[in-house]
Amino acid sequence: MTAYEIGYTLLEKTKRAYFEDDFALFASAFMLPHEHVTLQGWAVLETEGDLLVLFERMKAQFRQLEVDDIVRPLVSAEFVTPFKIEATAESHIFSRGKRVAEPYAVQSTLLRCGPEWRIATANYCVPLTTKGLPTALMPDAFPSESLKRSKGGLDDDWTY
Repeated sequence: MTAYEIGYTLLEKTKRAYFEDDFALFASAFMLPHEHVTLQGWAVLETEGDLLVLFERMKAQFRQLEVDDIVRPLVSAEFVTPFKIEATAESHIFSRGKRVAEPYAVQSTLLRCGPEWRIATANYCVPLTTKGLPTALMPDAFPSESLKRSKGGLDDDWTY
């Protein structure tokens, strides 16, 4: 498979997962731990519980915006090594044929894990002025972050 084919496969998998409400399909696209970056901050999603929070928050935002189509052309995809691809896609979100959010870029690192390719990192360049999406993508804390803080794993004054 080409880097583009691998990138498109993962984009389509996550899109299908949202529209079919299939968390298992969504989770199968991601490597854990997963580095998750937005203009609001940075987090490492360590557990399926973290992924579930992201999945549920994005589905809720899509419902609120009445999203019925997501178009994500792959702008670039290149093998860096036989086991690593750097890819950039552009996300366009629609409801009844009208754009409901500004298009935004997503830069990802895809890693081969055995026979499967997974998204290891994703950098979402969603403008902070975009209604709802920045907050859906980056909650105050993911479950594993809250657990670390309660067990003293992070300094109390730690911030993104």
